[in-house]
Amino acid sequence: MDTTQQNSNAWDKKVEEGSRYTQPVSSEVIERSKSGEWEITVTTEKSVPRDWFPKSLEGLKILCLASGGGQQAPVLAAAGADVTVTDIS
Repeated sequence: MDTTQQNSNAWDKKVEEGSRYTQPVSSEVIERSKSGEWEITVTTEKSVPRDWFPKSLEGLKILCLASGGGQQAPVLAAAGADVTVTDIS
């Protein structure tokens, strides 16, 4: 099996298991993000510190690579960033 197919199968399994990384973000999260109350995670343990980001994301260009389930991009876009997402899966 090639790596692309193996990756696809692994993500399909995560979907079947109901992994939170395969669930879309809620409309409530999007609304909070639009009002400036946003956070993103890249692990299951803690959020990315806000001081890693500029005070405002308005117009900031962000490239999300290998973004898995894609939960970060909608949050960042709702907070005002211009987000591009790419993932091999």
